[in-house]
Amino acid sequence: MPDPSQWAYAMAVEQQPPDVLAMILADAVHRDLATGKNYIQGTFHGVAVASFPWTLVSMVVYVVLTEGYGETPIRVRLVDAEESRPPILETETRVNFPDPLTVMEVVFPWFNVVFLEPGEYSVQLFGAGEFLREHRLEVLLSEDFDRPENA
Repeated sequence: MPDPSQWAYAMAVEQQPPDVLAMILADAVHRDLATGKNYIQGTFHGVAVASFPWTLVSMVVYVVLTEGYGETPIRVRLVDAEESRPPILETETRVNFPDPLTVMEVVFPWFNVVFLEPGEYSVQLFGAGEFLREHRLEVLLSEDFDRPENA
């Protein structure tokens, strides 16, 4: 009979996904090198634009995670709300959690994000291969841009 003290090593342990404390969309995130603090600039949940296709010059997905175990794959992707097309953007990184109590801040910068049409989009966050959270993003055609100034 196998030694019970060795069972932990013999059994495959599935990696647990981390817990999401925050997920924020912003124009930029500045990291102060002196303090190590992150400063989030220009948060948003939607945009109104004059015409399509439209390019968002800079977009940052800022996430705060905890309850992670070891090296954990973290993936973020931008899709249309119905997921009828391939992702507009997708990126992945690995976050090393020294212990489950560690809180990790992860920044995903995206540049020149092209939206082909107005609608509802979703920024989706995955950890350890599991869906964790999504943040809706409305991209609208603004009629205000068609009006003459001071009308």
